[in-house]
Amino acid sequence: MTIREVQEKDYGKLIKLFKGFFKTHNIFQKANEEMIEYLKEQSKENKLIILEEDSIKGALFLVNFGQNSDGSHKLWKFRHFAFDSEETASKLLKEAEDKIKKSSKTAKIELTIAENERGIDFYKAKGYVQEARLTNHYRWGENCFILSKSFKK
Repeated sequence: MTIREVQEKDYGKLIKLFKGFFKTHNIFQKANEEMIEYLKEQSKENKLIILEEDSIKGALFLVNFGQNSDGSHKLWKFRHFAFDSEETASKLLKEAEDKIKKSSKTAKIELTIAENERGIDFYKAKGYVQEARLTNHYRWGENCFILSKSFKK
């Protein structure tokens, strides 16, 4: 098992993982070429880490979307966290959280997850708490939940 940052050769392989995981996602219903272009563009701004074990088993973007004036507290999101099993998800989540913990004295991760996506119970079991419910957020008639977890060195 290897957890590393994405490489050029990985983008095409990520399509199967993302399309399989996000059944109703706007981005991952597009043509493969559009998806690859999107993933490459996002990778310029945010760190895309993958878990590989013969094939790519999990991936997520680490998105830093805010911080206080001296950088001692940072706000983070996981974008497009996809995985083939809870074992993969646990390993990738630990790596992502460890990277975030090292980035500042305190940090908060916020996740926006649609009610039909896998992972809500997984995140809650890993210490994430539900802070809000958003109605009609990504799609009409669908709820999304904001889950979060905070860290202090």
